[in-house]
Amino acid sequence: MRDPSLLMRPPGPPPLSLKTPIAVLKYLKSISDIAQLVRRRFEEYGDIYYARLGKSEIYVIRRPEHVRQVFQVQGSRYGKATQGTSARLLREFLGDGLLNSNGDFWKTQRRMINPAFRKDMLTSHAPMMVEATRAMLDRWSAGEVRDVSDEMMGLTLSIATKAFFDHDIEGIRTVAEAMDTIRDGFTSPSLRLPPWVPSPARRRVERALKDMDDLIYGLIDARTRELASGVTEDRQDLLSVMVRLTGEDAGSPMSRKLLRDELMTLMVAGHETTSHALTWTFYLLGEHPEVESKLMEELREVLGGRAPTVDDLKRLPWLEAVLKESMRLYPPAYVVSRVAEEDAELDEYVVPAGAEVIVWLYWTHRDPRWWPEPLAFRPERFSAEHESEIPKGAYVPFAAGTRSCIGKRFAMMEAQLILAAVLQRFQLERVPGHPVVPRRAVTMSPKHGMKMRLIPRA
Repeated sequence: MRDPSLLMRPPGPPPLSLKTPIAVLKYLKSISDIAQLVRRRFEEYGDIYYARLGKSEIYVIRRPEHVRQVFQVQGSRYGKATQGTSARLLREFLGDGLLNSNGDFWKTQRRMINPAFRKDMLTSHAPMMVEATRAMLDRWSAGEVRDVSDEMMGLTLSIATKAFFDHDIEGIRTVAEAMDTIRDGFTSPSLRLPPWVPSPARRRVERALKDMDDLIYGLIDARTRELASGVTEDRQDLLSVMVRLTGEDAGSPMSRKLLRDELMTLMVAGHETTSHALTWTFYLLGEHPEVESKLMEELREVLGGRAPTVDDLKRLPWLEAVLKESMRLYPPAYVVSRVAEEDAELDEYVVPAGAEVIVWLYWTHRDPRWWPEPLAFRPERFSAEHESEIPKGAYVPFAAGTRSCIGKRFAMMEAQLILAAVLQRFQLERVPGHPVVPRRAVTMSPKHGMKMRLIPRA
C-alpha cells in the first residue's frame, strides 16, 4: 500500500497541450533553448519539478541524491523511455537496439554484447587506436587550421568500426556526414512533429538513414557470406558473434533487423560521445595553458616522446583528471531519461508507473552546491586527494547502476590514448573569433565545429 505521507506531484509549470497549431508553435519556441528553460524552472520550482506534456507525465531532476535514487538505489524500477518525442526519434534512428530496449529483452542483448567489452578485449584494441591517431596526425601540417570536431568524429568512427566490426569502412567521411545529418534531426523542430508531417529536414534524415542502412546491411551480408564459407569461422569480433545469432538455425531472436539496430547503436554510441569529449577537452586546454603545461610535463616524464600504451595510463593521473573535468563541464550525454516501470519514490513524491524522469546531468555537473567555482576548469577536483570529496551522484557522465554505459571503459581508454598521442605532436589553439556554442541534440557538440590552428611541438 502506498505510503499516505507521500505526495503525488512536485511543483511545476502549467500543463501544455499540443491540440492546436498555436500550442504546437508555442511549444517549439519554448524548447529552442531547452537548457536555459530547464535552468529557469529549477530556479523557480526547486531541484525536482513536474511537467505535463499532453498525456506524458515528466519529473525533472538535478540533485545528486535524486540522481542516485533513479540510477542506483531504485534503478530496478526504471527502464528506458519508450514514449515521448525524444524516445520516438531515437527509435526511428536506432530501432530496438540496446539503448532503447527494456526488461528481459534488454538483459539478453546486454549479455550478448558484454564479451566485446571485457578488459582483455578492450586492451587488445589499444595499439590500433594509437596507430589510427598517428595516421591522422601524419595528415596534419604545421600552421594549418582544422575543424577538430570533424577530425575527432572521423577518427573515433574509424576506431569504432575497426574495434567492433573488424572492418575498415571506405568513404568514412561520407558515413560521418550521414551521421551528422541524423544528429541534426534531433535539433530540428520539424522532426518533433508527427512523422507524417513532411519537411526538408525529415527528407534529409530519411536519405541519411538509407545510406547508413545500406552500409550496415552490407557489412552484415558480407560477414554472413564469409562465415558461411568457413574461411573466417574463428572470428570473435562483435559483428561475427552477432551474425552467428541471426537466422532460423541459431535458436535466437536476433533477426537481421535487430542486428542492424544493434550495430547502428554501437556505431553512434561507440564513437560520438568520445569524439565530443575530446573536442571539448582540446578547447579547454587551449583556453587554459597552465593546465596544458602541467599535462605536457606529465607526458614528457612518463612517455619521453614515444607513443602511449594502455599500460602507461595508470601512470598518467593528470591526463585522466583533465578528461574527467572536461566531461563535467561538457558532458557529451548531458541529459538522460528513465521511465518508471512501477511506482517509485523521489523524496516525498511518488513517481507513478509510466511517468518519465529526466536527469539533467549538465546542471548537476555545474551546480555550485556540489562544485566550488563550477564554471572553472579545475582538473585537480579529480586528483587522488580530492576526488573522494565529490558527492555521490554529482558526477555521472556515463550514468550509473545496471544501465550505465556499457562502453565507458572503452571510451576512457580511447580518449586518453588519443589525447596523449595528439598533444605530443601538436599544440591546438582556437582560431580567434571562432564561436563556441554548445549544440544539444542526442549528445552535446560544438554547434559551429571547433576551428583550431595546429602548432607542432618542438
